[in-house]
Amino acid sequence: PMEVDLDKLPSGTSDPDKLAKMNALLSQFTEDQMNRYESFRRSGFQKSNMKKLLASITGSQKISMPTTIVVSGIAKMFVGEVIETARIVMSERKDSGPIRPCHIREAYRRLKLEGKIPKRSVPRLFR
Repeated sequence: PMEVDLDKLPSGTSDPDKLAKMNALLSQFTEDQMNRYESFRRSGFQKSNMKKLLASITGSQKISMPTTIVVSGIAKMFVGEVIETARIVMSERKDSGPIRPCHIREAYRRLKLEGKIPKRSVPRLFR
């Protein structure tokens, strides 16, 4: 079991029960899992890039910071889900090492089947 640094727990875990559950969960992590968890906690999308992307999608230059933050959070959760599913694909195939494109494609395919990938609202012009 890993040693858990309570200062690194997500904000909003002031509830002692939540803190205890989180500590119990994190203490079961292998070193690899803990490293991945810490990387996930630190990662995010650059606000300026997300703002540009949203502006290009909506056609509006007035993208508020709260909107940017929410969409960045949703995007991070989506990427996390794809990666988590890709890890499951790897373990089923008994593959080791880094995640490869074939794992990500299979993860995307599975998430699409589960209805977790949004449908295109605008048809693609070119393939």
